[in-house]
Amino acid sequence: MNHNDTNDRYYEDMGLSLKKAGLCSPVLVIDKQRLDHNIDQLREVINRGFQYRIVAKSLPSIPLLRYIMERTGTRRLMSFHVPFLIHLIEHIPESDVLLGKPMPVSAVRYFYDWQRQHPGEFRPESQLQWLVDSLARLQEYHDFAQNNNLQLQINLEINIGLNRGGFSDLAEFQQALKLLRDSDHLSLSGLMGYEAHITKIPNLIGGPEKAFRLAMESYREFTEQVRKILGDQTLEHLCLNAGGSTTYPLYQDSSLINEIATASALVKPTDFDVFTLDHHSPAAFIATPVIKDVQKPDLPMASGISALLRMVGLSPQRAAFIYGGNWLASPCYPTGSKRSGLLGHSSNQELYEIDKDHPIQRDDFMFFRPSQSEAVFLQFGNIALMNNGNIETYWPVFQYPEPGSPLAKTTSPFSKDLSASAAEG
Repeated sequence: MNHNDTNDRYYEDMGLSLKKAGLCSPVLVIDKQRLDHNIDQLREVINRGFQYRIVAKSLPSIPLLRYIMERTGTRRLMSFHVPFLIHLIEHIPESDVLLGKPMPVSAVRYFYDWQRQHPGEFRPESQLQWLVDSLARLQEYHDFAQNNNLQLQINLEINIGLNRGGFSDLAEFQQALKLLRDSDHLSLSGLMGYEAHITKIPNLIGGPEKAFRLAMESYREFTEQVRKILGDQTLEHLCLNAGGSTTYPLYQDSSLINEIATASALVKPTDFDVFTLDHHSPAAFIATPVIKDVQKPDLPMASGISALLRMVGLSPQRAAFIYGGNWLASPCYPTGSKRSGLLGHSSNQELYEIDKDHPIQRDDFMFFRPSQSEAVFLQFGNIALMNNGNIETYWPVFQYPEPGSPLAKTTSPFSKDLSASAAEG
């Protein structure tokens, strides 16, 4: 099953399903059969001996995460944003959460201030790992934990070739391990090495195969330091995380890495159209109505020039104004559609060139593939889940705290409703 070459009939049928469900504005659709297919591909790799951690930012919906957790047998999540971390633990309190990026110590304070006001089932001392990328940050976390009499689990970010930060110098890494060894408030819970660069390395300088080998050699160097300073027993119990949506299929055994993380691969936006995911299928689409079907569109106050541009092929014979637009996405239906340069970008009614003979009409749905999922999924309100050609249910996306709540008062820059459609304005 491979749906990378999706035909027009697929989108026409999906459009009919959306109309049948009464949908009439931009909506994010997930095809459940394709999602299941991609999960099955992931499970084949997990079954090689890995634990699996879902990257929650890429699939920001509690029901969606719960569905994948059930299908893959994991309760491990990765979070990148403190308000969304709080949203996660409120709704999935049994989760084991690893922070996906190092946070300012002020964010750590913010989280524990909230947690003291909202005690629940979630136990940060055993269910939350803070990612730390430097000795200086580790010292800040230590001072905070000591001053507040807290126990923090620390996962150390290591640079294994991406060069986006993390520990690179082994001497500094050794100092960090010794600080963790001697601390009464911090404990080492694992390592994280991200290697998203691998599939992008050109063959001229070794290609993906060499990049993967070097990344694993670097990861092993760090684990040897752990073994040397903290002992074999400590190493055996650590969360040794790596992988990403473009690289997870490369992992063959768990002799070094014991946990892989991925999420975008399960819906395959266009940024993930890479050779390692050829066996995955695009599963997420933006659907939006065609508002106006325009024959021979004219530039403002320049109908003569417009006619000349059409004659030489620089202006379309037909175009459509859609409901909304300006998303991180590329049109996939009608085939060959592209954004028109006549009027520039619009988040309200964007203009797209379409083939003059295509059967799409006003009020039919035009379809786009998102280029990524983490930001785009938050722009359309509830996700429409399509199962066997019918809209089966709607899955809400992550929400910030309700206006007026104690947390919202401390997060005013973020309190706007991100679920509103980008078509507004």
